[in-house]
Formats: sequence, structure tokens, C-alpha cells
Amino acid sequence: MRLLASLVGLAISFALPTFSQQKTPKELIVGTWLLDSVYDQTQDGEKHNPWGDGVKGQAIFTSDGQFSWQMMSANRPKADTSPREPVGQVVAEWGTYTVDDAAKTYTVHIERCTFPQWDGVESTLNLAFPTENELNITTTKPISDPKMGPFVPHMNWKRAPAGSAASAETK
Repeated sequence: MRLLASLVGLAISFALPTFSQQKTPKELIVGTWLLDSVYDQTQDGEKHNPWGDGVKGQAIFTSDGQFSWQMMSANRPKADTSPREPVGQVVAEWGTYTVDDAAKTYTVHIERCTFPQWDGVESTLNLAFPTENELNITTTKPISDPKMGPFVPHMNWKRAPAGSAASAETK
């Protein structure tokens, strides 16, 4: 009888929906992300593609608050210059970050960037996780551009697949 009661209890537990605790943005951001798409959207709703087709990027967020990311356009011309002089559109930066779970934002303190004006800058960005494996980042306010006017960059990332070189555990 006890065995029957145990089996019935086990069957019921499998039949009931499981309620797992939802992860916070601070937990979800940790890992390695590959750029899926990027575009700039002006205030009139128009989307611009300044990076061109084939842009690639990678972002890494560690559980102890370190980050690094880079993004490069495709079809950059080969050049007979030093590798110390990047060719074409490229941006890379690293530093520290903190997450505000309630506001769904994260703040970066950029230690160094390929755009030197950003060295030492602190910036807050919006976070959205459509799924645990998708990360959408936008600025909290528009950026001014002398040619295009105010715009909001949209960076959409996919979690690096488990087992890939890009998904190596970051600690």
C-alpha cells in the first residue's frame, strides 16, 4: 500500500506544473553573447544600418561584474598597416558593470575603449530578455549625431551555444 501511495504521489508531482523561480536580469546577463543584429533608430522611427551587413560581435559578462565586448563590420579593406591601427568600423571596450534588477538596466564603467572619448565614462543602458538566450540592449536616452540627429542604438544578442569556443565559462 505504501508503495502504491508513493507511486501515486510521484505521478501527481510529475503531472503538476513546475514553477521555477524566474531569473533576475543580474543572473541572466552572465555569460557569453554573440551579436545577432544591430541598428540605429531615429526619433521618426526610421532604422539605419551603419555597420552594414555581416557585422559580428561578442559580449562577455562575468558573475563578478567584469565585462568586455567588441563589434566589427564585415568587408573591411585589407591594409598594409600595423595591426595596432584598426581598419574599418570597429568598437571594443571593457570594464565593470552593475545591474539594477528593478529598473532593468545595467551601468558600465568603461575602463578602456577603441573610441578614446569613452575611456573612464559611466553609462546606463536598458536590458530586455525576450528569452533566457536573447538579450536586447538600448540606450536609456537618445545619442546625438551631427548627420542623423538623435538616435537610439539597438543591439540584439544571442547566448553563445554551449560547448562552443565562445561560450567558455567566464569567472
